[in-house]
Amino acid sequence: MTPAPRPTADATLAAMADAGDRELLGAARSVLERAYVAGRHDVAAAVRVESGAIVTGLHLEASQGRASVCAESGALSAAGAAFPGEPVTAIVAVLRRADGTDYLIEPCGVCAELLVDHCPDARVWVGHGDTPEAVTPARLLPFHHPRPGRLAAPSSATPAQENPHD
Repeated sequence: MTPAPRPTADATLAAMADAGDRELLGAARSVLERAYVAGRHDVAAAVRVESGAIVTGLHLEASQGRASVCAESGALSAAGAAFPGEPVTAIVAVLRRADGTDYLIEPCGVCAELLVDHCPDARVWVGHGDTPEAVTPARLLPFHHPRPGRLAAPSSATPAQENPHD
Protein backbone atom coordinates (compact mmCIF):
# COMPACT_ATOMS: atom_id res chain seq x y z
CA MET A 1 0.00 0.00 0.00
CA THR A 2 1.36 3.41 -0.98
CA PRO A 3 1.10 6.08 1.72
CA ALA A 4 -1.00 9.13 0.88
CA PRO A 5 1.03 12.11 -0.30
CA ARG A 6 1.69 14.57 2.49
CA PRO A 7 4.08 17.49 2.94
CA THR A 8 7.50 16.77 4.37
CA ALA A 9 8.45 18.59 7.54
CA ASP A 10 11.07 20.51 5.54
CA ALA A 11 8.45 21.68 3.00
CA THR A 12 6.17 22.64 5.89
CA LEU A 13 8.96 24.62 7.53
CA ALA A 14 9.48 26.54 4.28
CA ALA A 15 5.72 27.30 4.07
CA MET A 16 5.45 28.60 7.65
CA ALA A 17 5.66 32.40 7.68
CA ASP A 18 5.29 32.60 11.48
CA ALA A 19 8.53 32.06 13.43
CA GLY A 20 6.48 30.67 16.34
CA ASP A 21 5.00 27.98 14.10
CA ARG A 22 8.47 27.07 12.84
CA GLU A 23 9.56 26.75 16.48
CA LEU A 24 6.59 24.42 17.13
CA LEU A 25 7.56 22.22 14.21
CA GLY A 26 11.12 22.08 15.53
CA ALA A 27 9.87 21.11 18.99
CA ALA A 28 7.83 18.21 17.59
CA ARG A 29 10.76 17.01 15.50
CA SER A 30 13.02 17.23 18.56
CA VAL A 31 10.69 14.85 20.42
CA LEU A 32 11.00 12.36 17.57
CA GLU A 33 14.80 12.71 17.62
CA ARG A 34 14.76 11.62 21.27
CA ALA A 35 11.89 9.16 21.40
CA TYR A 36 11.12 7.70 17.94
CA VAL A 37 10.49 3.96 17.86
CA ALA A 38 8.95 2.62 14.63
CA GLY A 39 5.41 1.35 15.20
CA ARG A 40 5.39 2.54 18.81
CA HIS A 41 6.30 6.24 18.98
CA ASP A 42 6.22 7.59 15.43
CA VAL A 43 4.21 10.82 15.83
CA ALA A 44 5.00 13.85 17.99
CA ALA A 45 2.99 17.03 18.42
CA ALA A 46 3.71 20.46 19.82
CA VAL A 47 1.19 23.06 20.98
CA ARG A 48 1.71 26.69 21.89
CA VAL A 49 -0.36 28.30 24.63
CA GLU A 50 -1.25 31.98 24.75
CA SER A 51 1.75 32.90 26.95
CA GLY A 52 4.07 31.47 24.29
CA ALA A 53 5.03 28.29 26.15
CA ILE A 54 5.38 25.13 24.07
CA VAL A 55 4.12 21.75 25.27
CA THR A 56 4.79 18.49 23.43
CA GLY A 57 3.15 15.10 23.19
CA LEU A 58 4.19 11.69 21.88
CA HIS A 59 2.05 9.05 20.18
CA LEU A 60 1.71 5.86 22.24
CA GLU A 61 0.78 2.90 20.05
CA ALA A 62 -1.15 0.08 21.71
CA SER A 63 -1.76 -3.49 20.61
CA GLN A 64 -5.51 -2.76 20.73
CA GLY A 65 -5.86 0.14 18.25
CA ARG A 66 -8.24 2.47 20.07
CA ALA A 67 -6.21 2.20 23.25
CA SER A 68 -3.47 4.12 21.42
CA VAL A 69 -2.97 7.72 22.50
CA CYS A 70 -2.38 10.32 19.81
CA ALA A 71 0.43 12.84 20.13
CA GLU A 72 -2.02 15.73 19.66
CA SER A 73 -4.28 14.64 22.51
CA GLY A 74 -1.24 14.02 24.70
CA ALA A 75 0.09 17.52 24.03
CA LEU A 76 -3.34 19.10 24.54
CA SER A 77 -3.77 17.26 27.86
CA ALA A 78 -0.26 18.20 29.03
CA ALA A 79 -0.91 21.86 28.11
CA GLY A 80 -4.16 21.82 30.11
CA ALA A 81 -2.34 20.38 33.12
CA ALA A 82 0.66 22.72 32.93
CA PHE A 83 -1.22 25.89 31.94
CA PRO A 84 -4.82 25.57 33.20
CA GLY A 85 -7.23 27.96 31.52
CA GLU A 86 -4.62 29.22 29.06
CA PRO A 87 -5.81 28.88 25.45
CA VAL A 88 -3.88 26.79 22.93
CA THR A 89 -3.09 29.04 19.96
CA ALA A 90 -1.29 26.68 17.55
CA ILE A 91 -0.60 22.98 17.04
CA VAL A 92 1.51 20.92 14.68
CA ALA A 93 2.14 17.15 14.49
CA VAL A 94 4.93 15.30 12.73
CA LEU A 95 5.04 11.68 11.54
CA ARG A 96 8.39 9.95 11.12
CA ARG A 97 8.55 7.14 8.58
CA ALA A 98 10.96 4.22 8.95
CA ASP A 99 13.33 5.81 6.41
CA GLY A 100 13.81 8.75 8.81
CA THR A 101 11.79 11.27 6.80
CA ASP A 102 9.48 13.53 8.80
CA TYR A 103 6.07 14.54 7.45
CA LEU A 104 3.34 16.92 8.55
CA ILE A 105 0.33 14.91 9.70
CA GLU A 106 -3.18 16.12 10.40
CA PRO A 107 -5.14 15.17 13.54
CA CYS A 108 -7.36 12.09 13.46
CA GLY A 109 -11.12 12.51 13.93
CA VAL A 110 -10.97 12.00 17.70
CA CYS A 111 -8.24 14.63 18.06
CA ALA A 112 -10.12 16.96 15.70
CA GLU A 113 -13.11 16.76 18.04
CA LEU A 114 -10.91 17.53 21.05
CA LEU A 115 -9.41 20.51 19.24
CA VAL A 116 -12.86 21.87 18.29
CA ASP A 117 -14.03 21.47 21.89
CA HIS A 118 -10.93 22.77 23.68
CA CYS A 119 -9.13 25.18 21.36
CA PRO A 120 -11.52 26.24 18.57
CA ASP A 121 -9.47 29.32 17.66
CA ALA A 122 -6.10 27.57 17.37
CA ARG A 123 -4.08 27.36 14.18
CA VAL A 124 -3.74 23.68 13.18
CA TRP A 125 -1.21 22.71 10.53
CA VAL A 126 -2.48 20.12 8.02
CA GLY A 127 -1.54 18.87 4.59
CA HIS A 128 -3.74 19.05 1.51
CA GLY A 129 -1.94 16.51 -0.61
CA ASP A 130 1.65 17.71 -0.42
CA THR A 131 0.75 21.34 0.44
CA PRO A 132 0.93 22.47 4.08
CA GLU A 133 -1.75 24.84 5.37
CA ALA A 134 -2.86 26.28 8.70
CA VAL A 135 -6.59 25.90 9.41
CA THR A 136 -8.97 26.25 12.34
CA PRO A 137 -10.23 23.13 14.11
CA ALA A 138 -13.71 23.75 12.65
CA ARG A 139 -12.27 23.05 9.18
CA LEU A 140 -11.15 19.64 10.44
CA LEU A 141 -14.62 18.76 11.68
CA PRO A 142 -17.14 20.87 9.73
CA PHE A 143 -20.23 19.03 10.97
CA HIS A 144 -19.31 19.02 14.66
CA HIS A 145 -22.44 18.76 16.80
CA PRO A 146 -21.82 18.91 20.54
CA ARG A 147 -24.28 17.07 22.75
CA PRO A 148 -26.04 19.46 25.16
CA GLY A 149 -24.81 19.18 28.73
CA ARG A 150 -21.92 16.90 27.79
CA LEU A 151 -19.05 19.41 27.98
CA ALA A 152 -18.78 22.18 30.54
CA ALA A 153 -17.94 25.64 29.25
CA PRO A 154 -14.40 26.93 29.84
CA SER A 155 -14.02 28.51 33.28
CA SER A 156 -13.63 31.96 31.72
CA ALA A 157 -17.05 31.74 30.03
CA THR A 158 -19.79 34.08 31.08
CA PRO A 159 -23.08 32.50 32.26
CA ALA A 160 -24.66 33.31 28.88
CA GLN A 161 -21.95 31.27 27.15
CA GLU A 162 -22.12 28.25 29.40
CA ASN A 163 -24.49 26.06 27.41
CA PRO A 164 -25.91 27.57 24.24
CA HIS A 165 -27.82 24.34 23.53
CA ASP A 166 -30.08 24.35 26.63
